[in-house]
Amino acid sequence: MPFDVEIDYDRGVPVYRQIYEAVLQALASGALPRDEQLPTIHDLAGRLTINPNTVARAYRELEQDGYIEGHRGRGTFPTAERLADPGDKQDILRSIYDKAVVEAARHGIGAADVVRYFRKVRT
Repeated sequence: MPFDVEIDYDRGVPVYRQIYEAVLQALASGALPRDEQLPTIHDLAGRLTINPNTVARAYRELEQDGYIEGHRGRGTFPTAERLADPGDKQDILRSIYDKAVVEAARHGIGAADVVRYFRKVRT
């Protein structure tokens, strides 16, 4: 499998969303090259021992959001055009920051702590 998907049922995030996030992370890190086929729905469902409809939903949302595309008879592949435009970089980073701050606040962690952590991890 070109990328790892680990399902955490205690995380409070739907399984299809965890698959969605795993594909995005694999694309961003380069673990899933743009020309490499994703596992079939049934293959990934079998590996994760989950219902194929769950994988299908993740793939459907990834396709709707422009990250992957299905080619009849060939499989499902990442889309080349979904790479971030340099002009969008600030918007993307702001969105990531906002999500991190909201999630941290749910656990009683302040924005300053989030920023300190990211600076610490970066080094």
